[in-house]
Amino acid sequence: MTEAGRKALVIITDADDHGSKLRVEQAIEAAQRTDTVIHILLVHDPGYGWRPDVARKMTDETGGRTIEVSSEKRLNEAFDQISDELRSQYTLGYYPTNTDKDGRFRKVRVETTNKDYRILTRKGYYAPKS
Repeated sequence: MTEAGRKALVIITDADDHGSKLRVEQAIEAAQRTDTVIHILLVHDPGYGWRPDVARKMTDETGGRTIEVSSEKRLNEAFDQISDELRSQYTLGYYPTNTDKDGRFRKVRVETTNKDYRILTRKGYYAPKS
């Protein structure tokens, strides 16, 4: 049995990796396969490395956001933003033209003509395997 709805992961990090056993691509794939959106609160600590490019890759590929935080106030604001977004999201569905059950990654792109709307969406999904 699977859980209904999407899962969200909020990570507070500088995104500078010091010992992961998996590559970033493998972490992204795991999130995509489990329909998990990743939000990263990116902390920059002067004197230490940080990797905004890695953070943005993870959030962009899973439909989340990267928010740079530099103070406790900004951290609280970022949590409020993410909380609001999670409560006010819509779910879209469609029937793919490719019905093969091959477990391969399928790209998806969602657009709007109204520039007042902001769209956060994952870049695709993994088809089921038969």
